[in-house]
Amino acid sequence: MTRSVLQCMFMVFSVGAVSGFAQSPDLNQLKNKLEQLDREMQDLKGQIASVEQAQKPPGAVTPAPSQAAPTQPGQVPTVRVPVANYGEETRVRQSAGSNEEGAPRIDNEPLDPELRGFFRLPGTSTLMKFGGFVKTDFIYDLNYAGTYYGAYVPSSFPSSATPHSENATVSARPTRFTWETRTGTLDGGKTAVKTFFEFDFFSNYDRNSIRLRQFYGQYKNFLAGQTWSAFSDPDAFPDTLEFEGPPGIIAARNPQFRYTHPLNDSNSLGISVEKSGTDTPFGTPFGTPIGTSKFPDLIGFYRYENKHGHLHAAALFRNVGGIIPNTTVPNLARHVLGIGGSLSGVWGLGHTKDSLVFQGIIGKGISNYYNDNFGLGTDVGFAADGHLVATPTGSIQFGYTHAWNKVLRSTASYGYTRINNTATDPGTTYHVSNYATFNLMVQPTVRYLFGAEYIYGSLERKDGFKWIAPRLQASVTYYINKYPREQ
Repeated sequence: MTRSVLQCMFMVFSVGAVSGFAQSPDLNQLKNKLEQLDREMQDLKGQIASVEQAQKPPGAVTPAPSQAAPTQPGQVPTVRVPVANYGEETRVRQSAGSNEEGAPRIDNEPLDPELRGFFRLPGTSTLMKFGGFVKTDFIYDLNYAGTYYGAYVPSSFPSSATPHSENATVSARPTRFTWETRTGTLDGGKTAVKTFFEFDFFSNYDRNSIRLRQFYGQYKNFLAGQTWSAFSDPDAFPDTLEFEGPPGIIAARNPQFRYTHPLNDSNSLGISVEKSGTDTPFGTPFGTPIGTSKFPDLIGFYRYENKHGHLHAAALFRNVGGIIPNTTVPNLARHVLGIGGSLSGVWGLGHTKDSLVFQGIIGKGISNYYNDNFGLGTDVGFAADGHLVATPTGSIQFGYTHAWNKVLRSTASYGYTRINNTATDPGTTYHVSNYATFNLMVQPTVRYLFGAEYIYGSLERKDGFKWIAPRLQASVTYYINKYPREQ
């Protein structure tokens, strides 16, 4: 019966089309009418198939269609975006902090080629996905660990004699929300325009206020917006429950314009022009300085990738200096060169799910790129003779993750950071920090995780004052719209 109805309707539409032929010989109008009739026919077929399915008795088997069923509004068609530039270890490795999920990729290649969790914006070729996680941390400090609520930040440790005190709290500040769009993905992804938006609740020291982490767009390999600095490597963060990670790791997310050029499936290089900014000393004999730069920060980078992991090398060039308002102090206004180098990577170990991550940095005038040093006034300082110098610095960190079974895993991590303070830096200036963690995580499914972690941190100031603040932390995380990235 339904086929007869369909045939009758088609005849009616055909008559209408023939009438249109007789009344208007315009070829374009005739083509538009034919396309409209075809769309209406596809829609009717879909509605009829739905009615027939609903009328079938329980247990009836639907015969395989001769061709693919039409896509309904909002439904994402079966699509697999080719992934050529990222190996198995990069795609499969997941961490509790999920920093790797928002990182820019060559040709906008997704970590999940199936694009699970995306839906189509009706009437468009744009795919969208909401993600992130809800995270609650239960924190117990064996000694006072500074003023930064919900995170472990050695730079906020006391700078002079302070009573030792235990402290306990609960924080949901690491909770994160992401929104990703992809337009043009259905052509295979090569010409897709991707936008990525991400925020968390770490905008200030003691409130759950929204903080913008990333908001960028990328077409092919041209990126503009705010995202991870090209000097950083978000794939190489150790798998910790603690939010911040090692104090010396590069975790800057800067406004930037970036171009990446793939040489082949394993090698790529690029350049990034990023937000400048100098952390000047808090005070000088002449007054309080304001940091300035003569040109934006310039970063060149190279990445090697294979199925076992990757290596990321980057070089940073910047101009650091400043002014002291209402004075004429030539030494500060003169500016100096800041340079730095970074080598990082992730490597899978054999046929196990174990992995090793690392990053080493050395340079001068680059302290505000560190995870724990932004705003501390340690990019530049004054030598004993009074001339401006870029402050030397270096750090190293690594993490080793061992999978006990499919549900349990542990990570041990360590980080060391050193700032070689200048002669005129005050005695309370950040000098050396040590950071170490060990955890046990339980992840029954990709959608939630819980675990416990021991965190050790020490900070030594320029004047030799040292503070140690161990922490115990338990965490529960529920992931939004997340799916396993299979091998």
